[in-house]
Order: sequence, then structure tokens, then C-alpha cells
Amino acid sequence: MPFLEHRAEHRLGPAYYRHWAADEPRAAVIFLHGFGEHTGLYHRYGFALNAAGIDLWAVDQFGHGLSPGDRGDFGTIEDSSALADALTELAADRRPRVPLVAQGHSFGAVVTLFRVLAQPHAYRAAVVSGAPVVAVPALRDANTTFDLDPALLSADPFYVDSLINDPLAFVGADGVALVRELDRGWDRFGAELPGLTVPTLAVHGSNDMIAPVGAVRAYAEQIHALRFVEFAGARHDILNEVQHRDVAAAIVGFIADQLG
Repeated sequence: MPFLEHRAEHRLGPAYYRHWAADEPRAAVIFLHGFGEHTGLYHRYGFALNAAGIDLWAVDQFGHGLSPGDRGDFGTIEDSSALADALTELAADRRPRVPLVAQGHSFGAVVTLFRVLAQPHAYRAAVVSGAPVVAVPALRDANTTFDLDPALLSADPFYVDSLINDPLAFVGADGVALVRELDRGWDRFGAELPGLTVPTLAVHGSNDMIAPVGAVRAYAEQIHALRFVEFAGARHDILNEVQHRDVAAAIVGFIADQLG
């Protein structure tokens, strides 16, 4: 199985990754998933990108999937960024001269936004989904043990079944580390996010109960580099929603626009 060496501060061991390879890729997406997920939940998305000539590289973050760490504990924003750095280096080495696109979902979206703010020349573009860009009161509750209803995340029965029955996926875990890192992100976004220069697409569900859509919409109205597409009725895990084909098509179209 493929494991990724990295330079994360908390050296828990190599992290597991997957590569969905297009025959002759015109771009490569470097993807970070969200809380409770793992790369195996994104086969449909990987195949959709491959059909459009785009590689997908994704890593099981710490505390998730087949990577080491306590259940649900990503470590720090910097740890997740180090995984994305290592995956980016691997993708660039494997496919030289192929433009790179940074992507993240939920907590992965937070990390991705900070990455493109800090490294504006490393990626041709970025994509975020279900991005919690402002404080979510429910996540700041004193009780940091999460036990989410899968139906809050998606209406797609195939995906909901995966969340319930896939032994590597989960909807309940101690979220203290996640809340700590989200707090750090929320403290910085107000001052730093308006400085975004990398062309970025935010896809978001109108019925997202985890990361309310209004905050992302408001940022997109203020930031020239941030394009926003809202999907009516979609919930938080929008890449695995019933509209997943339309969401993937919007992302593919955006990447094509940036490639010119």
C-alpha cells in the first residue's frame, strides 16, 4: 500500500494516500478530506476528474483512514499542511509540468485556504467545499465529543451507508483537537482571507448545517479571487451529495477556465 513520508511536526509515521490517475492529465488536484472521512470515500469524485483528464491525489490525514494517530485528531493545521506539501512534491515529481490545484473539504478547506495564502505561486488554482470560514457556535460547545447524524451531512443513501458501515469512516469522536485548530483558523481568517490572490472556487450547499453558507457567500462578494457556486438543498458533504455530478462538473469547468 502507498504511504507518504512527510515533515509534519508530530511525526506519527507515514500517511496513507491514493492516486486516481488520468491517462494524459492536464492538471493534478491535491486533496485534503474533512473530519471523519478518508480517501476511500472519494472514488466517484476521482473517476469524475479522471474522465475530464485530471489526476486526483488524496491523503488520509492523521487520525483518519489508514494513517496513524488518535481517532479524529488531525494534529495541527501545520501537520495537515505538511501532508499536502509531501503529496504535492510526489505529484510534481511523478507528473512534471502538470499544473497543480489545491483542494480541501471542511477542515481540509481551512488548511487549503491557508496554504494558498502562504504559497500563492505553488498552485494554479484552489477549490474548497463546505468551508467553515467563520466560527460555528455548535463547534465551540464545551462538550467536544461529536456524534453527528449522517443525514445532516448528505442525502445520498450510498454515501450515508458508507458513513454508517465503513469501518474507516466515523461520525463520532473527540473533537477537542479539531475545535482547537478551527479556533486558530477563525482568529486569522478575518484579517488574512481578503488577501487571497490564487483563483479559488468555493462550492457549498444551501442546506449545510455544519458550515453555514452565508459566510462563504459574503467573503466571495468581497474577494475578487474567490468564485462561489451554491447548490440548492445540498448539505455539508457536497462532493458526496445527490448533486455530486453537478458539483464535479462545476469544479472541472473552473479548472478548465484556469488552464486557459
